[in-house]
Amino acid sequence: MKIILLSMIFLIICMGFSTNLAYGHGLGGEMHPPRTIGDRDATLSIDVSPSTFDPNDPENFVTLKLFDSNTEGIIEHVTFILELKKDGDRIFRYMFHDELGNLNFRVISNDSENIDIQGVREPLLGGWMKENDQTLTLTGPIFSSGGLYEYKVEVLTVDSDTHILDERVVLEGAISLADVKSFELTDSQNQSHDVQIISYFDTINGFDFNLNQMSFSMPFDWNQDLEQLSVVHEEIRVPNTFGEFLSTKYTAYVNDILLPDEVVTIDDYSFDDRTVHMVINRELIKQLKEEAIKKSDSQIDFRLETSDKVQFPLEFATPDYRFKVFLSWEPETISAGEEVTFFVDFDELFSAKTKRVTEYDLTVIQNDSEIYKKHLTGNINSDVSNSHSITFEPEHIGTANLFFENIDGNSLSKGNFIIVIESPNGSQEPTVSDSEIPTWIKNNANWWAEDSIDDETFVQGIQFLIKQNILQVPNTLSQESESNDIPTWIKNNANWWADGSIDDTAFLQGIQYLIKNRIIAVN
Repeated sequence: MKIILLSMIFLIICMGFSTNLAYGHGLGGEMHPPRTIGDRDATLSIDVSPSTFDPNDPENFVTLKLFDSNTEGIIEHVTFILELKKDGDRIFRYMFHDELGNLNFRVISNDSENIDIQGVREPLLGGWMKENDQTLTLTGPIFSSGGLYEYKVEVLTVDSDTHILDERVVLEGAISLADVKSFELTDSQNQSHDVQIISYFDTINGFDFNLNQMSFSMPFDWNQDLEQLSVVHEEIRVPNTFGEFLSTKYTAYVNDILLPDEVVTIDDYSFDDRTVHMVINRELIKQLKEEAIKKSDSQIDFRLETSDKVQFPLEFATPDYRFKVFLSWEPETISAGEEVTFFVDFDELFSAKTKRVTEYDLTVIQNDSEIYKKHLTGNINSDVSNSHSITFEPEHIGTANLFFENIDGNSLSKGNFIIVIESPNGSQEPTVSDSEIPTWIKNNANWWAEDSIDDETFVQGIQFLIKQNILQVPNTLSQESESNDIPTWIKNNANWWADGSIDDTAFLQGIQYLIKNRIIAVN
């Protein structure tokens, strides 16, 4: 439920809290435009919950509700005929009745041949009803996969069981069970990452990953009545360990057509992964149609690429909808050992937006551990960003979570950004050659980690690496040391390197830190 709930919240925010959100199909529910029944306008809504297909959880609930379009009052004693199809094949066509006009039945999907109904029949027309307090239940091959389900609803009675309409009200549409698929990808360091693609429209297929881009396809009839459509919504969930695909900007394509920047939104609500939303609204789909069908008129080919360009600010809305938080930083690349300044803005969503001072907590979390935390004071609704500078240590290289919480003293006013801390890079950084490191150096590191040899003996080994050009240091760094205090984490690194837990590059990055910060002297 977490995925669906937060995704729906995201869509409401993106669409400006539009009351027309549920019109059209593709979001697990649909609300039809008003239809005249007798002397009033009535609206029909249909929903499936949860609106995601999970083969390990076969239970869903379907709700049909008929209500007065003006007063929103439920219309009672409604008899429906509901027909459900998938890929043009009928799943069922049954008559249902509910005294309160708010039909709710449970679906338990399995691979049996027939559908079994647990309920009672309404005596006049024979519509299926719940029995006393028991939930009306349909069990059988109903929701057997994710994707688009077409339906037709016919309204037979309203207001009383005997008030049969002279002309049935017929409503047609489609709802979607989100299709969720996982893919194991390998980055340039040969590390594996599980990426999820969640489609709120139809089943995805043909997934491919190459360097900085992902692509996948989905059935889509470009010649359908596009006025019945609301949005096509796809999500790419990237684990926060997959630093190579965590960009501040993504470029998206449909059938090889470049999409506007606003189609793609970054959502870092989870500590574990980033969700990249691709939301294509009806008007854009209509604009794309003529060019898109040149490639295919029966499917959408999606492509998402990381961009070399930096796009600021990143943003999120707090769960209590009190604030929208914006983030940027300088320099654009966050490098270990270099100071980075973060700029954050807090804008109240529903207020007079008066400028005022507030307090908040900033925490940086990496591998479930706090590597930085500070209680800060800043401005709300200000034209000037709040700024805060942090220098990350070499052992912090990798991805991390920049977590803002207790904004203005509210525990629900919080949110998260995922950042990537890079290795030191540039002309003033020591570099490592491809030469083999002698075994005795690793032995020295092990003995030093165990305090069997002193710092001076260990540093002599490092000087040997430099002399043999295995560790290359620019002349500007060849100066006297400023401090003889070698950090404890360097000794931990030496121990891990000696027993094979980390590779040569990771160990030498720590040594580079010692040289750059003048902790050891280089001749």
